[in-house]
Amino acid sequence: LAGYTYAEYARRGFTELVLVAFFSLLLFLALSAIARRTSSRQRITFSALGAILTIQVGVMLVSAYQRLLLYEAAYGFTRLRTYTHAFIIWLGVLLGILLLLELLGKLRAFTLAAVLVAIAFGVTLNLLPVDGFIARQNIQRAEQGFELDGIYLQSLSLDATPDLWRLYQEEGIDAALHEQIGGVLACQAAINQADDRPWQAFHLARDRAERLFQAQAAELERFDARYDERDLWVVTVNGTTQDCLIFDWID
Repeated sequence: LAGYTYAEYARRGFTELVLVAFFSLLLFLALSAIARRTSSRQRITFSALGAILTIQVGVMLVSAYQRLLLYEAAYGFTRLRTYTHAFIIWLGVLLGILLLLELLGKLRAFTLAAVLVAIAFGVTLNLLPVDGFIARQNIQRAEQGFELDGIYLQSLSLDATPDLWRLYQEEGIDAALHEQIGGVLACQAAINQADDRPWQAFHLARDRAERLFQAQAAELERFDARYDERDLWVVTVNGTTQDCLIFDWID
């Protein structure tokens, strides 16, 4: 009603809330560094006010997280949304650690805690199969009646291939969705087979995907992956010819 699209409302609101939370934490740390607390009463008062501020920041983070969930429910998952999802959770963990350290009177350990949380965030992104997670979430969302962004699904790397195969082989999946997933896999297989990379480019995701492509070669043949006159790979999905829009840089 105010001139915003739903996406703009969700993105802008999320960004603003996270920024306010971040600068509130900086304010609290700055005040903690310069405030004089010589008496027990001063220490208790400062800790109580700090706890109230931290809880208020936590409320803002919860609100930001809810906006992110609304955004994902409306438009599905992407890499950036998944990274942000993990970030907001770890930021909440850091907020809880800050509150605990203040109550224990050990706020000097906050820098170490922040470094450990940053490392944990990085480890989470490395351990979480992000592209596979995105494929699962978006296809499950499509099974509930939402539109599937097939172009974005094709942009996922070979990390998503095992999950795509499992979803493709699920019983009871909608026929049109089943074919769309198969088209993505056929594109991946054709482009990967034509891409002659040196041994230095080897990684486990590609090796795992190639084994799947070889094992399911007969199944993929019916999608008729071929090079057309435009020098582009195409496949036949649900009776229509579609371009393979996988981007080389994704891998």
